[in-house]
Amino acid sequence: MILAGFFQTVEFFVIAALSAAAIVAYMCMPKSRGEAVVHTVAGELSAGDGGDGEEPELLVEVRDDGAVVLTRSGIEGITASGAVSVAATVCGFDMNVEERRMRGFSNDARIDKARFVLDFMAPEWYHVRYANSDTGEFCSFRLHVKPGIKMRRRLKR
Repeated sequence: MILAGFFQTVEFFVIAALSAAAIVAYMCMPKSRGEAVVHTVAGELSAGDGGDGEEPELLVEVRDDGAVVLTRSGIEGITASGAVSVAATVCGFDMNVEERRMRGFSNDARIDKARFVLDFMAPEWYHVRYANSDTGEFCSFRLHVKPGIKMRRRLKR
């Protein structure tokens, strides 16, 4: 009888309310996306068809071996002695690709294309954001890493 009286006390209801709040707080916690991993990939430079006036765009292709090839066209102000690379930050299935440039010597041949091979992606759906903070150009898209996928995205400012 004394034990049954405990269920009607203020202390019991305070403990029950705190326990319920702890369970709700635990259930509302977001799932962990894991660590962010940064991959740096150097680009293969080439001169394109249109020269410096070409519209900036990104061609995305998934090869048969599962590697993703990004071909960036419309790059301005880079010569053959320069460099273009990307830093791809992957967190879960979100990927932020930041383009980095180094101009090169002014008397060298001009280039306007760079090709990057990303061989670290799993065959899943990714949310991708490609950007260059120096020029303000960017694009965003969803990518299913599946052989044969090919898409073009125009870079906006």
